[in-house]
Amino acid sequence: METGQEIRDGEVVGKRSQNVNHFPILMVMSTAYIAVGTNVQGFKAMLPMVSADFQIGSAEAGLYTTFFFLSATILAIFSGRVVDRLGSKMGLVMGTAIIGSLMIIHSVTNIFVLLLALAFFTGIGFSIITPSINKGVMELVSPNKRAVSLGITQAGGGIGGILGALLLPFLGELFGWRNAILVSAGVALLMSGILFKFYNPGQDGTKSQQEENTSDSEESSKSDSSFKEDLAKLVTNKVLLTVCLIGLTFGFTISNITTHFPLFLDGDLGYSGFIAGASLAVFQTGGIIGKPSWGIINDRFLRSNRRLGLFILGLLVSLLMLVLAIFFDEPGIPIPVIMIFTFILGVTSLGIPGLFFTTVGDVVDKKLMGTATGLALIFIRTGVVIGPPFIGWLADITGSYQISWITLATVIFILSLSFFILSSNYKENLYGST
Repeated sequence: METGQEIRDGEVVGKRSQNVNHFPILMVMSTAYIAVGTNVQGFKAMLPMVSADFQIGSAEAGLYTTFFFLSATILAIFSGRVVDRLGSKMGLVMGTAIIGSLMIIHSVTNIFVLLLALAFFTGIGFSIITPSINKGVMELVSPNKRAVSLGITQAGGGIGGILGALLLPFLGELFGWRNAILVSAGVALLMSGILFKFYNPGQDGTKSQQEENTSDSEESSKSDSSFKEDLAKLVTNKVLLTVCLIGLTFGFTISNITTHFPLFLDGDLGYSGFIAGASLAVFQTGGIIGKPSWGIINDRFLRSNRRLGLFILGLLVSLLMLVLAIFFDEPGIPIPVIMIFTFILGVTSLGIPGLFFTTVGDVVDKKLMGTATGLALIFIRTGVVIGPPFIGWLADITGSYQISWITLATVIFILSLSFFILSSNYKENLYGST
């Protein structure tokens, strides 16, 4: 019997058959990211309203993102380990349910410190989702199709981001941001139900959830390695740690764009909250196209050269942030120009995560994928935790976002160049499997 096949009911079934259409199950998995995008990006799109309600500045507004990802950072490795034990389905169902429930409590909070505390606990639910998605895809799809497949699932975040960024500011202006957030909370709870009902890892010839959990349990019982030993393997994996520099770049970039771009359009350029939210929707639209497209570009045109693909993306995003600082520094810029630029920014910057997590999967053992994802997320979320308050502080003390964007461009360039130089010794390890 060939590798990657099993006998089920007397028939040979390919677990990762090249002929199986995985698109339906990938779309079901993407609903978890739809829930995240609707709530997180929708709330960020309403930050001008939230800031006015609580009478806070840019630096304080940036703390919401920091607290949301602080818990996700602290729990990153442990949540990955939990996913390795429980399986991808339970991780996705639990994560989306936690987010939906806590966003309801957001709507009745009148003290900003309590809002930050809720952000912290909501981040716990989010911390489970990414390793669950990655584990599910790695077990479902053959290596040469993983970049595209992860891009498809993560495009759900773009869809949710569009829904949240367009709908929530509109509803917020009509009914207040507190009522608007109830809508996004309902979306998360709905997606949790869809995942529970329709996400069956046993379809498409893959292992069922019960088989997945049983297999993980058997592998765990047969293995003498403890969590500490598994973690030791990962932290001594120099290729993985080098790749994680791009994770830090991604976290620093996306958190600042999604947190401060609406505040920039509202405060520096004088546009309405709806236009600021619409820009995030356009940004997410670019991401929907960029995530699978960069996977295709890397697999087909760069011959799965992950190192070169990640470096190119880092350089492009750095260049775009410089363009933002130099040419978007005064009011009066036509809205279509802003939206076109935002779309291009989304295509490039949101193209990073699919390729990044695919690369992580390429350089670690499959059984450690959940924990490896958790370690990678620590780097991403370190950038997320540090970035928004710092960039917001620069905007507060300088009176505009121009210096903030220049600083962001510089940091992205330095981190991307550092990754490219340090990874030169591991070129052969940074090609995708075929």
